[in-house]
Amino acid sequence: MKTVLLVHSPDAAFLAGLPALLRDRPWAEHASRIAVQLPVAPPAVSAAAPPCDAVIEIWSEEPVAALVAADAALAGAWLDIRISDEVVGKHGSGAPPPGVTPGLSQLSFIEAIASLPRAEAERHWSEHIPLANAVHVGMERYVQDRLSPAWEGSAPWFGIAHLHFPDEAALRDGLFRSQEDIDLIVADVAEFVASHATITAIEHVVKG
Repeated sequence: MKTVLLVHSPDAAFLAGLPALLRDRPWAEHASRIAVQLPVAPPAVSAAAPPCDAVIEIWSEEPVAALVAADAALAGAWLDIRISDEVVGKHGSGAPPPGVTPGLSQLSFIEAIASLPRAEAERHWSEHIPLANAVHVGMERYVQDRLSPAWEGSAPWFGIAHLHFPDEAALRDGLFRSQEDIDLIVADVAEFVASHATITAIEHVVKG
């Protein structure tokens, strides 16, 4: 089971300390793997606010959402907690070991077309995987997190696409090689995506 937490907090020190904080939480003993995605500094001029301030990923055999939600150490943040049906589109070299993962993650939060049944949106997204692997040539790892439905007060994200690149050059030059690449991706996601928001992050593996 994979639990995904979208973290909202104005406290920069709290966010920077998340990897160390999560390592020692009592519920962490139930997790087989924990990772934190911390966004890099946004551009000086940004068209939109980021969808969240950090993303926590927890893999476990048993549900941990209630334990995490009740953790007083996280009470200073607003948590949007979802269960993920994780689909790995490209394994790369496998799960990174504990520590800071070299390279950069691009996380794209997607909202599905409201009139599209969830099963249809998931089918389109599955069919998107070969195209993503063909177009994003610099990408070494690709994961789709198909999130449990939004609850009242949370953002309407249907899923998160996690594209990991080994370094900044691979992201810059290997996300898209041409306008044709961009057009292919845009046309394909238009079949099931109503809107999206993207952040670039550094992955911190807390436990693995």
